[in-house]
Amino acid sequence: MKRIARIGIVLLAVCGLCLLRVALVLLGTLVYLLLLPGVIAMKRDYPHADRVFLWCALLGWTGAVWIAALVFVLTRRTNAMPANPGHRPSMATGDGAVVFTKRGRDC
Repeated sequence: MKRIARIGIVLLAVCGLCLLRVALVLLGTLVYLLLLPGVIAMKRDYPHADRVFLWCALLGWTGAVWIAALVFVLTRRTNAMPANPGHRPSMATGDGAVVFTKRGRDC
């Protein structure tokens, strides 16, 4: 009888650990989804990505703020202006980046 009780306790503990693992994976997934607009904002190099993260972290659980942040991030366009608008590109480096040089004496 004691052996059966021990097996039952071990099985109960194993099931509890499995449920804990599933709960932690679900919690991690929910946190990632909660912060998804901030992740998208950072990937798109928005100047105020930290604010999107903050709003999603504090009020994203309401749903309305999360949807508004997601719509804001997906519909807003970044400025496609060069870093130095008075300069022209001189050569491509091969990885898609463009090197800018000054006109005049510095060339």
